[in-house]
Amino acid sequence: MNWMKKASSILGIFYLVNFGDIAQAELNRSELSNRLASAKMTEHGVIFTRLRDGKVLYEQSADSLLSPASVTKIITSAAALSYFGPAFTFKTPIYYTGKVDKHVLQGDLYIKGNGDPFIISEVLWQTAVDLRHLGIKEIRGSVIIDNQLFDDETRDESRLNSTQKSTHAYDAPVSSFAVNFNTVAVATAPSSLGKLAYAGTTPFALKHVKLTSKTKTVKGDQSAGVTLSRNTTAEGGISLVNSGVIGVDATIKKLYRSVGDPSVAAGDYFLGFLNDAGIRVSGKTRTGKTPNNAALLYEINGLEMRRIAQGLNTFSNNFIADMLTKRLAAAFGNSTTPDLPGSGTLTSGIKILANFLRTDVGIPGEFKLLNGSGLSTENRLSARQISLVLNWMEGRGELFPDFIASLPANGWDGTLKKRMKKSDDLAGQIHAKSGTLTEPITVAALAGYFRHPREGWTSFVMISNGKEGQSQPGLQDLRNLQDDVLKGFFLN
Repeated sequence: MNWMKKASSILGIFYLVNFGDIAQAELNRSELSNRLASAKMTEHGVIFTRLRDGKVLYEQSADSLLSPASVTKIITSAAALSYFGPAFTFKTPIYYTGKVDKHVLQGDLYIKGNGDPFIISEVLWQTAVDLRHLGIKEIRGSVIIDNQLFDDETRDESRLNSTQKSTHAYDAPVSSFAVNFNTVAVATAPSSLGKLAYAGTTPFALKHVKLTSKTKTVKGDQSAGVTLSRNTTAEGGISLVNSGVIGVDATIKKLYRSVGDPSVAAGDYFLGFLNDAGIRVSGKTRTGKTPNNAALLYEINGLEMRRIAQGLNTFSNNFIADMLTKRLAAAFGNSTTPDLPGSGTLTSGIKILANFLRTDVGIPGEFKLLNGSGLSTENRLSARQISLVLNWMEGRGELFPDFIASLPANGWDGTLKKRMKKSDDLAGQIHAKSGTLTEPITVAALAGYFRHPREGWTSFVMISNGKEGQSQPGLQDLRNLQDDVLKGFFLN
């Protein structure tokens, strides 16, 4: 049986269609039985395309509109790389009013958010140190966070139920000036046996974060027993309760939670780094608009877009996806007067993404796109439509190397680190974006590229959705089926 026939056999099993002898698929029969039961509750869309000539090697229900989950980020990253360019960097300006005299700024400091999703602790540390090198030792005014480039909607509708309480950092709010992905990290380390563990926010205590530590130090090296609950406070901060147990021989355990008010959190972070650099601030941190007569003091130079896309796709970062969606809106939502205050809206950003699909890529048919992250099941695209994005990006010589480099490799890194890692012949050879949801339906999706020994570079899209109102298939069952499909194409 040649590789095409064998691949079709596996795909036939995948869709309950008899394309060949099931025994030749080299699958355990009892395991296969369980997978078939799962498949009966599932809708699928699959397409494999040879890139050198666009020939479709295999397709099954490729035009069915399904939820791609985080495979949506393929569209967001492709549009960002295309519109901004791989070498583009965000510049976040810092302005001041008044004057600097004898190492004292007699006025206010304004940080004007520019939608950079990668302002992290190391960046703010360098910024504070550079301000110290500029000769500033004291600010006798306030530190003011200007978040007006984006509108006030900090989450799309699919995340509104997470604004009060969060158990994960993936629903962090979006703001034009955001620090550490608008999250707070708590580090827990063991102390003496039977005593409370050491716990603290990193890299230092934050004014509007209240942390209560109840974690106990026990025997062993376990750290999985550490938990962290979170609630917002009236002041725009958060309260955290660190609980559970950590082994006396364990290493430091870090957990992340989303911030409350992103402006409050950004002010806390920035003030902390100023203090660490030896710059005293007499006033408070607050929000406000940068006045027209303010003078430029410093610019924070961000990472290149190619590295932002890598952070987005390799780790499936929802925050980066929403930040880029809003930033696309601010930059391209109004071609005559871009970057207007408040022009960074999710609604306008989604229109930019839709226009990219229609006008640039030229995808046919209808689709439904409500966010750039794919965090909800409401997005609806077909396998063929996503395949056309992959194929279009492969044809853009100035974009494709950075685009494929942004996708995690199976068995190596990111969200694919544990996929097919035991298949030595395949490890690191499939570069793809995964998509996963478990509510209200199960979604398993995978889309990307591999180089077949005979067919050359091939793009593929596989989307599996549980059927609404029915019992849902097992997520791992669907992933295993998809992995078997890839093995069937790649190894035969």
